[in-house]
Amino acid sequence: MQPAASPEERPAFPPHPLALALIQRLGGSGSSVLDFACASGRNSAALRRAGLRVVMVEDASAASAAPFAGLCGPFAAGLSTHGLLHGRAATIAENLRGIAALLAPGGLLYATFGSVRDARFGQGVRIDASTYAPEGGDERGVAHAFFDRDALETLLAAHFTLASLEERAVDEVAGSWAHHQRPLAGAVHWFAVATVSETTR
Repeated sequence: MQPAASPEERPAFPPHPLALALIQRLGGSGSSVLDFACASGRNSAALRRAGLRVVMVEDASAASAAPFAGLCGPFAAGLSTHGLLHGRAATIAENLRGIAALLAPGGLLYATFGSVRDARFGQGVRIDASTYAPEGGDERGVAHAFFDRDALETLLAAHFTLASLEERAVDEVAGSWAHHQRPLAGAVHWFAVATVSETTR
């Protein structure tokens, strides 16, 4: 984990639509945001420019056994535009629990999840009924979990109250730096916006 880098220190990729939606919600407030699996830093840079304070969890930390070690909340919001796409459903559930525990009462979650309508669902190495790992390309061997609406709503309900859930084609949205060898074709993600449940506090 580290403070957000300045825009000059990170590649100039456009921010994810969920990052822009979070900026519209909280921009200029000085609120603190947790960027879980920050990748290129494109979202953190945009959040900082909008007057938000950002703590970034690097991808390697997000994929570790203790992704939240050393973090202190509360955060007004958690953002994850690819960190909750990877791993088994049980791992994603545990990471959602960790994010929820770091949010302030009423804290927001803006996050993407894999959809069973994604062209990669059912392709590659089968890890379990909802999880597959590509056999080639930039993400070779990286587990990806895929959800239908009912399964994702159930997953989120453990710690969050869902405000909106939208299925989107993301070939032109997802980080191109992560797919140099095999550009995305037919990728579909869920865009979720939720608030942390009172029962989680």
